[in-house]
Amino acid sequence: MSRVRVLAVADADSYLKWAAWSLARLRDHDGEPVVEPAVVVLRSPLAPTAEQARAAVAGTGLHPPSVLTPGALTRYVRTHLPDVVLVAATGPVAELVAHRVLRATRHGHRPALVTGLPGMALPATDRGTGWRRWTDAFVVHGRREAAPYRDAFARHDADPRIVLSRLPFLDPPAGTRATGTPPQGVPHRVVLAAQAKVPATREDRVALLDGLARLADDGLEVTVKLRARAGERQTHNEPYPLDTLWATEHRRLGRSADTVGFAVGPMGDHLTPGTALLTVSSTAALESLARGLPTVFLTDFGVGPEQLNEAYTGSGCLRRLDEVAATLRAGGPTPDRAWCEDGYLHTGDELAGAVRELAESSRAGTLAPRDAVVPWSRPRHLWSVARSALPVALSARLTR
Repeated sequence: MSRVRVLAVADADSYLKWAAWSLARLRDHDGEPVVEPAVVVLRSPLAPTAEQARAAVAGTGLHPPSVLTPGALTRYVRTHLPDVVLVAATGPVAELVAHRVLRATRHGHRPALVTGLPGMALPATDRGTGWRRWTDAFVVHGRREAAPYRDAFARHDADPRIVLSRLPFLDPPAGTRATGTPPQGVPHRVVLAAQAKVPATREDRVALLDGLARLADDGLEVTVKLRARAGERQTHNEPYPLDTLWATEHRRLGRSADTVGFAVGPMGDHLTPGTALLTVSSTAALESLARGLPTVFLTDFGVGPEQLNEAYTGSGCLRRLDEVAATLRAGGPTPDRAWCEDGYLHTGDELAGAVRELAESSRAGTLAPRDAVVPWSRPRHLWSVARSALPVALSARLTR
């Protein structure tokens, strides 16, 4: 079989990174690419900036993507006829993309539709699977996700193929230590993987910054790795950007402005020897664990669904901020090996094989019929269409 033509359609920075790295990893046993990849972004207020797009595709060999309107996406699919479309987008936009793909190919063999979420995907919600019930295959990144998603799709009378794939950006660079091996040496630097949604309140986010500043008192260099600068859009709205809070609060906390540093760019650039990674629940922690770096999941703000960190229970890496310095000096924490294998740091990957098989079905015209996508919520569908069709600046004003 010739190389599979795969088109990835993203709508936000985290989905773009997931899509680009997923395509870059689709290789055969000899390391040769099995796909002819293409990546585009659907226009919306969530669309990544040029800087975010460059960071998302850095290291994949892909160029920063073009930004298309829904109409342009329809024409692109009709012209290029992909075998597989990887729909890498938030729920309502994913539904819009599927609608456009099927509309573009309704008079011929349609491409296979594959979708998933760009990180830990539990809990499996009726809402999340409802937006994606048209898919031929759904990608999960841990064994413990497979059964919940199979059950959630079944509640919509949908039965997509569940494909297990290691999160694509977890492959460590050559020369780094294996996942689960004890950290070596005492780190001199900590990097916080910032998140838009957790901790949620302004008070808690200021407390987080205060705790980071206290780590500087222990001689650690402290950097907050931002997903976006204040004012830039990202997958989730961030009501209290940490860099803005620090600028307004550091004097009240009795700190100089340079006590805590802030940075953007690819996370991999910050996961260097001598660094420890801190987070509440960011999947950047999995990148850090995959490189064998000391990694801490902060419990100061709770552990549960609201903090998006239930999946880290049992990892051996949960600590409070005031325990971090002592834990790092003692050479820990050391992740639990069984947790790594059962969760998101497993060995083995089914995605390349699944993509080839789905492409064969597409070319043979044997995919299950998909005549149209009935909107999960018609008002929300129409709103997604409007946001993607309007100029981004106007759409963003309407969204606020």
